[in-house]
Amino acid sequence: MQSFKRLMGGLGAAAIALALTAGTAAAGQFDGVTVRIGTFGGKWRDIVEANVAKAFEAEGGKIEFVLGQPANNMAKLIAARGQEPPFDVLETMDNLLPQLAAGGFLDTIDLTKIPNIAKVDKAFYDDKKVMVWITQEGIVYNKAKFAEAGIPAPTRYADLANPKLKGKVSLPDISAGGAMPAIVGMSHEAGGGEADIGPGLELVKTIGPASFWSSSSNLQTQLASGDVWAAAAQAGNVQRLKGQVDLAIAFPPVAGKSGVLKQGYLVKIKGAKNAAAAEWIINAFLSDQMQVATLTAGGQVPVSGPALAKLRENPDYGFLRLSPDQLAGMYSIDFGKVNEAAYVQKWNRSITR
Repeated sequence: MQSFKRLMGGLGAAAIALALTAGTAAAGQFDGVTVRIGTFGGKWRDIVEANVAKAFEAEGGKIEFVLGQPANNMAKLIAARGQEPPFDVLETMDNLLPQLAAGGFLDTIDLTKIPNIAKVDKAFYDDKKVMVWITQEGIVYNKAKFAEAGIPAPTRYADLANPKLKGKVSLPDISAGGAMPAIVGMSHEAGGGEADIGPGLELVKTIGPASFWSSSSNLQTQLASGDVWAAAAQAGNVQRLKGQVDLAIAFPPVAGKSGVLKQGYLVKIKGAKNAAAAEWIINAFLSDQMQVATLTAGGQVPVSGPALAKLRENPDYGFLRLSPDQLAGMYSIDFGKVNEAAYVQKWNRSITR
């Protein structure tokens, strides 16, 4: 009996030791840490959940999503000035970076904690921002409808003024994410530029679009139904509607280049907690898994060299520009010359009916 008790006691001690050891092995570097990310909703949130949040959870942490368009999340940040910021990391776009910097909202990112940064062109990051995706903006058009109507494939924004396209063209509303690339691209084509969008607005009136799209989902519904044959929009629409409608994209010439880039960034917010976890998450956005999913699941173009190289091998993405030389040949907006408030005022005076 004593031998049995000693055996059971030994087994009990071993079980406790095993449990403690297992608990230690399962512990992650971010146990109990919650990081709040301001990001887009819808499908993009699901992509981040699957490819970033799950990996963070494996390290013991948790991500809370603060969903909204970048401008809406920027407004939340401004409203919270002097208090704890509403998120630790913000996913934003190139047009809002000057405002974030001027407002003193950007914290320094320790790039030594972002090992995946080595896969990214040095022009795409600094210690205040890290680019994580790109959209390629131009003219998306319905190949079958153009062929049926005998309309040549577009090469310039002005081609959208073709009388055969009357009632079949959509341009982005000033509130849409694609507004800046379209306005700047059309302004350069018509003799203006970032500092002078008057010629671009005149071109908008010449085109006389049937509608102004305010969201990608709205535009995609119109393209899929055939109500819209052509739109100033991003290339991701071609992929997202594959199998529903045969779309292509043309990249009009812009200031010696062709097509316009819209760029998405992650920034770390000053005053936020958990800096190490925030930097881990930024690094996870640049992982091969997340970068490939950025295109295959999301329709945006990744910035990581290995992801771009892998995707170039797939002919399904031949409509995109995925080599370094091709990306360098696209136009990046100089937001130092952009006055968004003035753009809105001029748009409302010239375009809003």
